[in-house]
Amino acid sequence: MNVDSIFKVPAAPVGKNKRKLPPTPDDAYLKKVRTDEDDDDFRAGWGPGTVGSSSGNGGGGELDGPVRDDDEDERFHESGLSDDQKKIWEIVDAGEEAPATIDLPTLKKMVLKFEKVINRNQELRVKYSDNPLKFIESEADLDEEIKNMLTASDAPELYPNLVELGTHVSILSLLSHENTDISIAAVELLNELTDEELVTEASEAAEEGMKALVKALVESDALDLLVQNISRLNEDQGEDKQGVFNTMSVIENLISIDPSIAEVVVEKTSFLSWLLQRVRVKTFDSNRQYASEMLAILLQNSRPNRIKLGELGGVDTLLRVIAAYKRKDPKDPDEVELMENIFDVLCAALIEPEIKEKFLEGEGLELMILMLKEKKMSRMRALKVLDHAMLGADGASCCNHFVDILGLKTLFPAFMRKGMKKYKKEYKSFSEAEENEHLVSIISSLFKNVTEPASRARLMLKFEEADYEKVDRLVEMHKTYAGRVADADKEIEDRKKELEEEDLSDDEREAEEEELFLKRLTAGLFTLQLVDFIMASVCVEDKEGRIRDRITLLLEKDGQTLESIKTILKEYAENVGDGKGDNRENAERDRILGLVEAL
Repeated sequence: MNVDSIFKVPAAPVGKNKRKLPPTPDDAYLKKVRTDEDDDDFRAGWGPGTVGSSSGNGGGGELDGPVRDDDEDERFHESGLSDDQKKIWEIVDAGEEAPATIDLPTLKKMVLKFEKVINRNQELRVKYSDNPLKFIESEADLDEEIKNMLTASDAPELYPNLVELGTHVSILSLLSHENTDISIAAVELLNELTDEELVTEASEAAEEGMKALVKALVESDALDLLVQNISRLNEDQGEDKQGVFNTMSVIENLISIDPSIAEVVVEKTSFLSWLLQRVRVKTFDSNRQYASEMLAILLQNSRPNRIKLGELGGVDTLLRVIAAYKRKDPKDPDEVELMENIFDVLCAALIEPEIKEKFLEGEGLELMILMLKEKKMSRMRALKVLDHAMLGADGASCCNHFVDILGLKTLFPAFMRKGMKKYKKEYKSFSEAEENEHLVSIISSLFKNVTEPASRARLMLKFEEADYEKVDRLVEMHKTYAGRVADADKEIEDRKKELEEEDLSDDEREAEEEELFLKRLTAGLFTLQLVDFIMASVCVEDKEGRIRDRITLLLEKDGQTLESIKTILKEYAENVGDGKGDNRENAERDRILGLVEAL
């Protein structure tokens, strides 16, 4: 039941209307949904159609009757207002734009009226449970008072008083109200009260007030109540759809204020499970897009959340969603963002060894290889996923399986940039720097993790075939990135001379040094280190020495020797491992230094 539509209750103006995503969609936008086409299976055992993929006609006629051009009607041209009327409206607008102030006495009056209306509605609902007409007017009053409470967001420094008065508990009680219109209004109120932008550049009192409210909400089971309410809403209805959007926004607000809430909401509620179900729905809309963003937020800094994703079958869900973009591109920028969010979630999850195992079991490598072959927009992200899956000692199983399923046959044409000229023209978002980094990272992971003799021989063979063209490509990349890093080093040296003359604190000097190192990384230092690691690996494993001789010859043409590679690798080793007993990192450092000695 839409109380507003019955009683025409005016909505109170809201001082701030922040949105972390694009502006809140209206009904017209919310109805504009698309259904993705069923995707073909990319592996056995998956049924077809597992991943998904109104317009009104307006007419206008000419105005009837003659158009007058006399002076009397000129006031209706342009804005349609006379000069006097314009002045009046300017005065009215200025009054409306004046910032509203709210103090403690005003807040207490608002809260008192709010509590009275809640109690009145509850009493009438209990007394006349079988006769809605007896309590419908109190429902309209309640809806209006919820909207009036929105003005409390103008004074976050008074939030501790709201908590002291128990108002947050009253608001949360409305989330389970029998009328979902009321619960939706309560969610909107929470969304405005917890908006992080309210305390951006605000006073310390405002920041502390926001923290106090967020803490009180979480302690009063706000997370569980929000998630329970979201399952009641029917997204086929515009207002319910907006309620779902606002619910996700409230949870994001809470996490923004207190990042630890990201783990609490996963541990204590079924929100992660709901998000996975929501992104799996085939229709594309703003809520599906927002759900994908919330998944990324929950997983980016939390191992427990990533492990929980695997336990809930989330890896399979993510692969099903991604599979929709194997042979087709997203239809618009919003759907592009959805696709990229899902890829980012998968990459974040692949940090964990347990997720890599599930990715391997779910035939994720096979899907990524297919995407590389199809050369659609998803190809760029598929390469990044392969990089994350095969990275580190935990990626050994993925590396070996990658060779077994003939992944080298698809990887090395990409390394040789075959077909990239056309691809770059078609996809303006393509980044050659990112492409190169992911490619050399994957190849270096293969050299680190592939141990089976036959598989390793196949890897080495790739650098010998076609007249050593991959070796030539390595040397070319070495020269390119070495030149960029050298240019950055010159700028860094100039900056260091300037710093010597500046009076900086230890913290400021450390920050400057980090900035200078970041400058080297931006220039391509990490890619250069990986390229040289691969060159050293093929040199050492080439029993006949032909690859070593070729690399030496090509370097000498540019006035370089193998010593330049050794220098880069020594620096690479220095930045691997922390010297605190991490066996894996120390083993990696020893591997690199072993290559230096072998050269």
